[in-house]
Amino acid sequence: MKTIFLCILSIASSLAMVSQNVYYVSNSGNNSNDGLTISTAWRTITYAASSESDVSPGDTVFIKAGDYGNEYVVFETSGTSSNQITFEGYRSTPGDHPDLQWIYGDLLDASVMPLLDGGDRTKGTAITLKNREHIIVKNLQIRNYRDGIYAKNGHHLKIDNINTMNFGDINENYHGKGIVFGSHASNNTIENCSVLNACAEGISIMGDNQTLRNCRIYSDDNTTGYKSAMDYYIHVEGNNNVIEECYTERIGELGHGGHGISLKGNCENNLIINCISKGMGSDGYQLRHRGVKNNIIKNSLAINCGFVIRDGASHNSIKNCKSIDAENSVYFVDTSEDGGAQNSGNHNVFENCIFQNPSEAQISFFYYDQVSPAKNNTFMNCVFNGGKYLFTCDRENNGNKMINSIIINVENLYRTEYKQNTRYPLNFDFEYSNFYNNWFDTPDGLNITTHDPNFVSICNNDYRLKASSLCIDAGVLQGAPSTDFNGTTRPLGNGVDIGAFEYNHLP
Repeated sequence: MKTIFLCILSIASSLAMVSQNVYYVSNSGNNSNDGLTISTAWRTITYAASSESDVSPGDTVFIKAGDYGNEYVVFETSGTSSNQITFEGYRSTPGDHPDLQWIYGDLLDASVMPLLDGGDRTKGTAITLKNREHIIVKNLQIRNYRDGIYAKNGHHLKIDNINTMNFGDINENYHGKGIVFGSHASNNTIENCSVLNACAEGISIMGDNQTLRNCRIYSDDNTTGYKSAMDYYIHVEGNNNVIEECYTERIGELGHGGHGISLKGNCENNLIINCISKGMGSDGYQLRHRGVKNNIIKNSLAINCGFVIRDGASHNSIKNCKSIDAENSVYFVDTSEDGGAQNSGNHNVFENCIFQNPSEAQISFFYYDQVSPAKNNTFMNCVFNGGKYLFTCDRENNGNKMINSIIINVENLYRTEYKQNTRYPLNFDFEYSNFYNNWFDTPDGLNITTHDPNFVSICNNDYRLKASSLCIDAGVLQGAPSTDFNGTTRPLGNGVDIGAFEYNHLP
């Protein structure tokens, strides 16, 4: 009986494989064709995605390069976990995996991949995957719609190598999105995609267990000031999502400062790793609202922008990250959003981070419209180099600490009454930290030193320690990270080193 059962199962599997069809779409096709060969291809992607076509779970639709104009593609059939539906663009031979290699400044090229062009960026959605599951869409280009891809309540979807630009009405305040996986979407993947100039949001994922990988989001459109500049470049609301190897850049003096990579609303256990955010007004990375908890930002870089903790975000970790040439490297701020007047952020930890040459302050307890404290945040094994001020104190701050850190080349310890008319004292604890070549009196604290840290090359921003450094083995082990900025195990010697790097004692 077992043998008979296995034979039946094998036959059923073979029949399932046989039933998987390949269909074709091209500009020279006709929707009255059967779509089963290149010579009998369908004409529109819209028809292939509709319930009128014969596309079923397990099928693949190959779409030849060309300009398909202002189609509004609505997927009306889902795949299954074992039989996904694939829509795949190609250049000249089905399956040839075209790589547009789009970089900022390029135009979209319909001869390389299929192009959907809405012709009016105030209207319509190019591709709708609402309530769909187990579908792969890859190798397409989209421009000039209100929204590029919309996948409300989509699950187990994969979007790969989709290049998009120009979304939303530039005369509206918040209008137009590039790629949106919204309202309880889950288990989706967006990778190798680009968005240029969406007036509201570049890529937005709302839901759980989703991956955003190797995507690039840019804004350089300042046609009408604030209204045309992108607001959120990568926007996340949900849990257990991974944002990795992504790049966001605001180019030029745009009307909106922009939020590079933002966790907002109810957001727990998300990971942002190996990302770069450049040129934002302040928010290279933003943790925003009291529901933003237990998230990790790791191995990521902010250029001309910093890290923002606001509106009660708590118990988050920023690890092995760097901010270069920001206005303020780290902001703590509370606004009227999410209930207002609670706290700007508490129990967040920065470890093994490097904050380099802000034009104003390294850490800003920033005034906005709510009076509330920033409290119980910790900077552990960090390096602070440069800046007019180590702190701006424009709100209450207490219980915050700096441990095992190095502070060099800072002009002033702190200022207050900068953006408001109330004096707030600096309430900050310093432990096992080294102050050198600053233009202010070294603050009191536990085990505070003032010697040259002997970096490998301060001129080249190489903050590794030389063998002669007195920062070696001088830190406290309790609470220190188990690895350093480069992932090297701590401690390597008789104690934890001060700063972002553990000295390697091996020859």
